[in-house]
Amino acid sequence: MFFSAAILGLATAAVAAPANVVPNYPAHQQSQGFRLVVNVTDKALDLKPSVQGLYVNSIHVGAGLNVAGVGSKDVSNVFYQNGTASEFRFSSATTITDEATPLTPFGLSLSKNADSDSVSSAYINGGAGTPGVQISQFPEGFLFLEPETFVICNNALQYYQGQKFLVVEQAATTVGSDGQVAKNLPEGCAPVRLVPECAPLEALPAGSYASHEFALQSECYADVASINWSQYGP
Repeated sequence: MFFSAAILGLATAAVAAPANVVPNYPAHQQSQGFRLVVNVTDKALDLKPSVQGLYVNSIHVGAGLNVAGVGSKDVSNVFYQNGTASEFRFSSATTITDEATPLTPFGLSLSKNADSDSVSSAYINGGAGTPGVQISQFPEGFLFLEPETFVICNNALQYYQGQKFLVVEQAATTVGSDGQVAKNLPEGCAPVRLVPECAPLEALPAGSYASHEFALQSECYADVASINWSQYGP
C-alpha cells in the first residue's frame, strides 16, 4: 500500500503535536461580601491540629486594634473590597470589614515585624487598611488574597499574657544577589492561601461610620470546602 509524502507528513505531525491544554479553574460567583478561608498549600507544613478550612477573624488587642486570626466560621468576619474599579485594577484597593458600635471600617493591614525584613503581621485595625491587600485578578486563574505568601502561625500575644493564638502573617518572597529565590517562611508556620467565599454584605444601620459606597463586586467561590483543588490548574 502506498501513501503520498504529504499524507505521511500530516500523520506524523498529528502524532507529534501535543494536545491543546485548556485551563481549568473552579467556578466562581460575584458578591460584595466574602469570608476568607484558609487553604494550606504545603500539607507537610500544616499545623497540628490542621488549620485547613478555618476562617479569618479578628482578635481584639486594644482600642480599635485587632490581630488577624483564624477560627471557626461562626466567629469569622465578612469582608469587602473597597475602592474604584481603577484602584482594583492597579492593585491599590483595600479589604475591609465593619466592626464596633456604631459600625466602623476596619481594614486588613500588613505591618513589618521588628525582627524581620520579610515577614509582616496582619492586623484588622480601624481605618482603610493596606492598599494592595486584595483578591487576585486576571490573568491569575485562582482566587486568593494578595500579596502572597500568607502563613498561619501559633503565636503568643502579649495582650493576653502570652496565651497562644492562631494568627495570620505574610512572608514576602525575595531574590538574592545570586538569583536564588527565598520564600522566607517563618519556622513552624503553615503556608496558606486565603480564599474568598461569597457571603452577604449586610446593609448598614443608620448612624454607621462605615460606608459601602465603594464596595466592589468581588469574585468569590460559593463553597470553598467543596473544591477539590487537585482537579484544577492552568
